[in-house]
Amino acid sequence: MEANPHEFLETIAPALASGDANELARRVRARWPMRDLCRFLGSCDTDARRAAAVVLGLVGDKSVIPCLTRSLRDPDRQVNEMAEHGLWSVYFRACGKEAAQPFKEGVALMAVESYDRAIESFRQAKLAAPTFAEAFNQCAIAHFFCSQWEQSLSDCRRAVDLIPTHFGAIAGMGHCYTQMGELCQAFRCYRQALRINPHMPAISRAIHKLEARIHDANDASGEYLFDHTSV
Repeated sequence: MEANPHEFLETIAPALASGDANELARRVRARWPMRDLCRFLGSCDTDARRAAAVVLGLVGDKSVIPCLTRSLRDPDRQVNEMAEHGLWSVYFRACGKEAAQPFKEGVALMAVESYDRAIESFRQAKLAAPTFAEAFNQCAIAHFFCSQWEQSLSDCRRAVDLIPTHFGAIAGMGHCYTQMGELCQAFRCYRQALRINPHMPAISRAIHKLEARIHDANDASGEYLFDHTSV
């Protein structure tokens, strides 16, 4: 029997209204398998799509990454936002027991800008869970703030190897390439990130800045050193 989005909304409405995330997760797990929640993301009912994106962010595992990623391009802006929040939630929860503590410590250290110590915590998380993409992505961010572009780029690449649609890590690669002066490579990464998640104004601004830099470099040289239109 096909899952009914209206029944889904009625089931979760009390928990949504109360803001009780635990009760919401309990109700969903008791009634709706992941495949049905993913189907709701394709519903004609906008409210159902919004609710499904919220719920998948709370209870989803790595198996729901493809459907949430598709919803980044949903015609409804709220669905986009909720799908993005949901993806970050899934990324962060995928650590497993062994990596959870050092990863949590690394995130806390990042919040107080203790990047060197954060790198060490994320290194422990990576060793404990080599397939935990977000440990690599967060470590890449910490390396970036330490101006360690090569190390940051390496960790971004590993995160993308593990989750090919990880738009955050792909954009991070663009940041690294920009700092390294590899402008065409930066363009490729930024455009790839925007193809996955079109609603990243900071990345759109980065592209415009790169266009200006490329234009200035071409004018200064009298040659087309960089042809960003072909990237």
